[in-house]
Amino acid sequence: MSTARTLLDIFVPPEGLVGHSATLVAMTGAEDFLEAALQRFCGLRPRQRAEFGATLAYLMLDGHESATRKTVLPPGRVPALHEFQPRNVAPGSLLHAKLALLAFSSSRTGGPVHIRLAVLTANLTYTSARQQLELVWVIDVPLDGKAKAVDRAEVSAAGAFVEDLLEHRFHRDESSLPKRDRRLTARLDDLLAAAANVAPANPRPRFIQSIQVPLYAQICSRLRSEVDSPKNFLLCGSGFYEAPSGEAEKPEVLTKLEELGVFTANARRVAVVEPGEAGAIADWVAEGKRDGWEIAAPTDPRGLNRKLHAKFIYAGYLRDGHASNGWLYLGSGNLSRRGLLTAGVMPEGNIECGVIIAANERLDGEQLEGALFWNPDAEPAECEKWEPGQVGDAPETPKLLSVPPILSAAVEAQPDRALRLLWREDADTKGRVAIRWTGDGWIPVKHNQDRVPLGAIGEPTALNVRDSKIGIQWTVPVVGASGRVCWQPPRYTSYADALAALLDFPIRPAEATDDDGDGDGDDGNGHAPPGLKNDEDEKSYALHAAAELVERVAALQLALPEPMLDDWLEHLDRMFRGAFPETLISTWREHRIDIFAHLREPELRPLKLTDRQRSRYFELLDQSSRAWGLR
Repeated sequence: MSTARTLLDIFVPPEGLVGHSATLVAMTGAEDFLEAALQRFCGLRPRQRAEFGATLAYLMLDGHESATRKTVLPPGRVPALHEFQPRNVAPGSLLHAKLALLAFSSSRTGGPVHIRLAVLTANLTYTSARQQLELVWVIDVPLDGKAKAVDRAEVSAAGAFVEDLLEHRFHRDESSLPKRDRRLTARLDDLLAAAANVAPANPRPRFIQSIQVPLYAQICSRLRSEVDSPKNFLLCGSGFYEAPSGEAEKPEVLTKLEELGVFTANARRVAVVEPGEAGAIADWVAEGKRDGWEIAAPTDPRGLNRKLHAKFIYAGYLRDGHASNGWLYLGSGNLSRRGLLTAGVMPEGNIECGVIIAANERLDGEQLEGALFWNPDAEPAECEKWEPGQVGDAPETPKLLSVPPILSAAVEAQPDRALRLLWREDADTKGRVAIRWTGDGWIPVKHNQDRVPLGAIGEPTALNVRDSKIGIQWTVPVVGASGRVCWQPPRYTSYADALAALLDFPIRPAEATDDDGDGDGDDGNGHAPPGLKNDEDEKSYALHAAAELVERVAALQLALPEPMLDDWLEHLDRMFRGAFPETLISTWREHRIDIFAHLREPELRPLKLTDRQRSRYFELLDQSSRAWGLR
């Protein structure tokens, strides 16, 4: 169904591009899987992403508590990933949709040039990736105006779906701010704008979702309008069919599938069922009731005994053991009442998504097994093997996650240094809220208090929020004064390490970097190498280091091609703000050695800077010089 061999393959950028932004939607997600996905997406390890300081991925999961989930992922747990806080919704309503909308760029600071949409049957976990049979449908849409209209329609429809989810199911941080001031969600804004802009004039997307209308009605409408001749073969599969009712009755959805109206009277009907998670089908087939249906256990084409979790409906033509001329639904919706017959607007409805595509390939038995996990030549499973199982598609508990009254904060420098607090619009006005950050005590804040003064030194990367009225504590992200999110500036204890990191451009991919390594430095103390006996030796070393720094930075930036200049300016700013050891900076300051004055010279600065880039270059040199106390 796609060229992806594993779930993680969908995150690998196209040749020559890097990950710009990703929106991930699922019922559940696991930290280890999300970390692996993000490494593939942007090619950076956790420490590198923390030092980069940009939010690259946005996560939306179902908002119910579970045995393993009591809060959203705190900031920094998976660096560069932000999980939105869920809104208070009907306790029986479940977000069960699964998709990834990804944007790629030609540089780390550039805008989207390519969008990928992946519709999944899988959650964002290694259980789905390694232990379950899943399906993924992927399309790539270059933003050069040459993509097919039908593919552009899918991307714009998926983007609109994400917008709808954000509007009605999640608290969108910074939504009250002008777009120019949204630092935490800046890349999400770019992704969704790019998705909206590719919409064709007369969209007819294959992508479907059930915020307002159940999937079944959309599948039925699409098949009846697209199928031009009756099909004689229905093959469907699901990780779950329906909860047992206590009576041996045919599940309602099987009857609904018979009523799609696109099959011949004698069509062959096959339901692929996971024996240990058969739901209501277990009692039904145990009574010997088949009603024209064949009930088959799935086959794993790799022989790994993975469990069926994929959800699909295939309507095609079967002849001489070959299936052809088909249509296929795949998506998040199980073949259950909740999965296909409810919508998110219902008090006990699911939000699902999927895609309905033409499947014209001619598939023999082996290919059917590889694509849809059914082998027509396999021995039928014995009825006594069927078990109802425990898996379903309803909330594990009606209890929803508690959401912090303050969603995020930002450091402001003017008129004085302070934290600007972004409150949830429906926060309890009578809550007893306090905040703190590393090394400081709790500070009580009034409801909707806008700013909290900061000291002259340091700034938090994340903020602890507590509501004593309900006895719950959270951690929320902070946008720093530099505009970076949860930023952990690169810190080096020696000049040699700092210089090596500065000259490590473009940033090496994750495979080449060791997060645990300390690197090899000249002395390890950030000042001067051993053996310097007096101030004159120290000054001489500082002069030598400054000259080397200017020379090597100039040599690198003079050789950079124009497409790399924006990334280079961002890299320079990050490194000068935090990388160099304070002991060396204090020596430069003491002896009035200003490296930034030299880097302004025309013969040392990058060639072919645009007016905007030149202004940015001078600005970062001036800011760094002031921060180091050199002027």
